[in-house]
Amino acid sequence: MINIVQASDHLESASSLRELISVYTRFLDNIGEFHYALGRFDRFRKRPHDIIHVSYPQEWVALYTERKYISDDPTILRSSHTEMPYLWHEIDDLRPTQRAIFAGLSDFGIRDGYTIPIHSPDGMVFVASFALRQTALSSVERLAITTLTTQFYFRYRGLSVPAPPTRIRLSGREAECLRWAARGKSSWETGMILGISESTVNFHVKNALVKLRCNNRIVGVVRAICLGLISP
Repeated sequence: MINIVQASDHLESASSLRELISVYTRFLDNIGEFHYALGRFDRFRKRPHDIIHVSYPQEWVALYTERKYISDDPTILRSSHTEMPYLWHEIDDLRPTQRAIFAGLSDFGIRDGYTIPIHSPDGMVFVASFALRQTALSSVERLAITTLTTQFYFRYRGLSVPAPPTRIRLSGREAECLRWAARGKSSWETGMILGISESTVNFHVKNALVKLRCNNRIVGVVRAICLGLISP
């Protein structure tokens, strides 16, 4: 099990979001094997979602975005109405589309999940969700994950910069390349579809990620969809 004091010190010392996520992931790996996603969501659905990091398999992210699961994701919806962490099997009264989300995850070996919501005064909710391959998560493991995630969130807020006042604008090529990435296509496959080289695809994707303030292609795709810049 991780040393919480040591983990907190390392998280607090992170000088960039990239470093913060790297430290966070390293300590999470010492607790167990998880796919996880971090984001901030408006309880009243008036502002765009802020997707911070996603470590789910690319195939699942492509399916999730294509079917627009984010609008009906039970882990996000429940987090808007509770301030207590919860296991996914505790969620009752799932609609068919929500059952489909959990059924799709089971195809990737996911047996359960754990979600931590943190509400802020501005009406936004930080949501950290962990997809579990194991069938049970001990109370000690839940405590470690919750403590680690809370420390991550505080440092994340300290590092966050306000969103630029002007609307993000992607070029036609940047949007096309991200759109095909959202459908699970590699840079090589996207290049074949668009009739351009793989390096040109990577160039456009890199430029798009800079505009979206993302270091990760999957996060960039999800953020672009949330902002209405591309459709899956």
